Amino acid sequence: LSVLALCLVTDTAHAQLNTLTDAEKAEGWILLWDGKTTQGWRSAKSEEFPANGWRISDGILSTLENKGAESAGGGDIITRKRFTDFELQVNFRITPGANSGIKIFVQPDISPISAAGEKAAVGSAIGLEFQILDDKKHPDAKLGKNGNRTMGSLYDLIAAPADKKVLPVGDWSHARIISKGKRVEFWLNGVKTVEFERG
Repeated sequence: LSVLALCLVTDTAHAQLNTLTDAEKAEGWILLWDGKTTQGWRSAKSEEFPANGWRISDGILSTLENKGAESAGGGDIITRKRFTDFELQVNFRITPGANSGIKIFVQPDISPISAAGEKAAVGSAIGLEFQILDDKKHPDAKLGKNGNRTMGSLYDLIAAPADKKVLPVGDWSHARIISKGKRVEFWLNGVKTVEFERG
């Protein structure tokens, strides 16, 4: 089981670069983000990191506001390395009305499709998505079926429980995704929200 981490600092007043302890390194943890550069990352639509739409400041990687347009601004970013069995841990925080996500098993060579099933000119990368959303303010929370577009859900497929542990907008939350074989688990702030088998 490969383990990896994308750790963002939680206190901007004391921002430091992502680090791992010797014990974490011995357990097999690796950092996906170094806290200061775009090294190891690229656009889902090209081999380069997006020229705009993303910002690195004070040890925090942020996507910039894009007026709610799908895959606008810088668009999706993906790791240059590929992973199968892994544990991903990431700290994140949202702004009011935010809509984002963490996708796994992204297929950058598959084009998005329109509602009519035709190839779309604009759209997000195709992959299984841990939904990150302001459930109270973003309209997507009420779309889909039975809450399957809310925070901590497998987007558009499996809803996270209604009583999941959601922290206030602006607070740092913790996502954890475990993939072993075909089995996948999503965790939000220490509580499992979804489990499923790929395929």
